[in-house]
Amino acid sequence: MEIKPLFYTWVPTYLKNAVLTLLTFVALCINGVFTGITIDMYSDLGVYAEPYTMAGNALFIGMGTSIIFMIRLLGRLPIKTLVLTGLIMQLLTNWVCAATSSPGITVAATFVLGFTKIFTVGPIYLAWLGIWSKKMETARLYPFFYFMVLAGLYFITWFTAYLTNMYSWRYAYYAMFILIAISIILAVFFIEHHPLRRKIPLYQLDLTGLLLLITALMLINYVAVYGKVEDWFNSAAIITACFGAVIALLLFIKRELIQKRPLLNLHLFKKTNFSLGLVLLILLSVFTPATFQAAYSGSVLRFESIRNAELNLYLIPGIIVGCFIAFFWYRNKYNGQLLIIIGFAAMVAYHILMYGYFVNDLSLVDFWLPSLVKGFGLALLYISIGLYTTAGVPIPHVLKIVGVIVLVRSFLAPGIISGLYSYFLYAAKTRHLSKLATHIDANEPQVFAQGNIARFYQNIQQQASLTALKEISGTIIIFGLSVITILMVIHIYRKTNLTALHDTGRNL
Repeated sequence: MEIKPLFYTWVPTYLKNAVLTLLTFVALCINGVFTGITIDMYSDLGVYAEPYTMAGNALFIGMGTSIIFMIRLLGRLPIKTLVLTGLIMQLLTNWVCAATSSPGITVAATFVLGFTKIFTVGPIYLAWLGIWSKKMETARLYPFFYFMVLAGLYFITWFTAYLTNMYSWRYAYYAMFILIAISIILAVFFIEHHPLRRKIPLYQLDLTGLLLLITALMLINYVAVYGKVEDWFNSAAIITACFGAVIALLLFIKRELIQKRPLLNLHLFKKTNFSLGLVLLILLSVFTPATFQAAYSGSVLRFESIRNAELNLYLIPGIIVGCFIAFFWYRNKYNGQLLIIIGFAAMVAYHILMYGYFVNDLSLVDFWLPSLVKGFGLALLYISIGLYTTAGVPIPHVLKIVGVIVLVRSFLAPGIISGLYSYFLYAAKTRHLSKLATHIDANEPQVFAQGNIARFYQNIQQQASLTALKEISGTIIIFGLSVITILMVIHIYRKTNLTALHDTGRNL
């Protein structure tokens, strides 16, 4: 793999940075299906919500598998070809998502978008890495890069929701087309073409292994999204998908173990940092359930899509603070494991604050402090866990590890945890609603005094939802405190052992 300058030498530095920032924003944040407008999309098209959930997961499956595959593509195709291919495919797949009324085509388009957008992200990442650190230290780049990812995604969610609220959800796509088209023009004029001296032969690309991995993950995606709808294992389709996913995954593992040039070196899972990092990412998903907040803001507070999107904007100041602290933390070479503990502490603090905020009359302004704390914790954990997981690994393997991180952090862990939260939230709400209903009699004067019996029953449902949310939130807080305690014990134990080892060396 040859790493060369991305831009022509005649391009001024300020223009390079401006173009690179725009390309980064477009490549990372324009995703085909936007969470701020999905409700409007499937309501307008008259289809179910599940295909759009599946499409969101397919995007990350495409991204994760493409990152694993990226190191080979960098040795096969020139950088300019990759960047332009990624941007053009981004334009085409967004057009497909905007024009089609078929949910299946939307799922396929978002997968292709996720896979091909990494063609653009890869060279851009390497360009930023060279700018932020001459020694190619990722600790210098991660705070800026995750600021672009997290803040950019929350901003684009609000922006698309705003355009949808003002005009139509299709206008959000029109704005995305303009941004992508501008990016393509800038890439054509400013990115330099570097012909490869030596190309990796096609037979060295493990396409069979790639297809097996994609098949397994997409089948898991189907099961995770449609399991509840189709009554899990009472459905022949779910049973078939589970069986197919297991077979495809086993074939993939077998192939990678015997392949001379495997797509993913499974021996990486023996590295302590890598395996523990994946566990930490799963734990992170416990504290960031989208289902949890959606149930509160949607079912209890009755916020519209635009209000939910505005609520996410409150996270951005916390993200900025977290990225600044992380940058100076690693610049001064402080212990990264301590930053992980601080990040989890911030997420627990967020849930403690929200536990006291569970009432049915909050406004958007009331969310600023919890959202600030949550954004701060998210930034710290994304950066610190990412650096911890990839520590001491050479760049060719780093890209493969990052691919696995994307799959676990953005698809597998959130999918499983959100499914569990949905089930427990529904079960708790039903249980509390039954308890409240036993104390209600429509013939009581107190009920008739409300003047609106339908509104009375709606209040009862809100109370059941609030009680269920508090119950689950309390469990998350207790679990979070346990996680922080365990991490602190491990940190102190390791620190004590290192001190004892140094003392022993001095005595010898």
